[in-house]
Amino acid sequence: MKRKLPVLFLILICCIVYISIFATQQKLTGIKNEEWFTERMTYLPKTNTLKPYLLGFSTTYANYLWIRTLLYFGEHSDTDKDYTWLVTMVDMVTRLNPYFYPAYEFAGVMLPSFSNDADAARIILNRGISYLGNKKSILPFYLGWLYYDKYQDYEQAAQYLALAAHNKNAPPFYTALAASFYANAGKKDYALEFLYTAFYSSENPAVKKTIKDKIAELGGKAPGE
Repeated sequence: MKRKLPVLFLILICCIVYISIFATQQKLTGIKNEEWFTERMTYLPKTNTLKPYLLGFSTTYANYLWIRTLLYFGEHSDTDKDYTWLVTMVDMVTRLNPYFYPAYEFAGVMLPSFSNDADAARIILNRGISYLGNKKSILPFYLGWLYYDKYQDYEQAAQYLALAAHNKNAPPFYTALAASFYANAGKKDYALEFLYTAFYSSENPAVKKTIKDKIAELGGKAPGE
């Protein structure tokens, strides 16, 4: 019982601090204008400064910041379309909790378009792949599409699509799209080799059919001939 007291005391202190912060924030909301709120985002701390003070509650704070990020995005999408702090907020969420998948998906879909910052999306998506591996085939897919759409780097796009296609739950078109990107990069022979390898290593009839159609489209021999 004695060992539980310090833990309960710490939880109580955290609750008191959180309530105080919330109450102060609500009070400031009533007396400060919108311009002040925009300006105060400049004081958003860096994760290497903030993390030591979170006392092991990084994941909890990341969840709170994620909610604020969505509110920030929603507010500005309805008003001025100014997403100045969106990249910083998403970056902080993924640094505080690098296993938080929704933030990476947001980075892949929203950041390239709304923040006009393909580099930031690329860095955050690479972080997601580093921590989540190929558990989520959609992350390398987003990164491959980013290289195709924003950088016109078809070979790099193909490599990430090929990585995405290796996931057993990946849709069949990932493999075909990777081959198309290789062909666009001037590597048609490599695209066909990739397709043959994928065909013989797959046990999914839908995948095999998609690959066979793509081989025919690129002028290759049908598998088995």
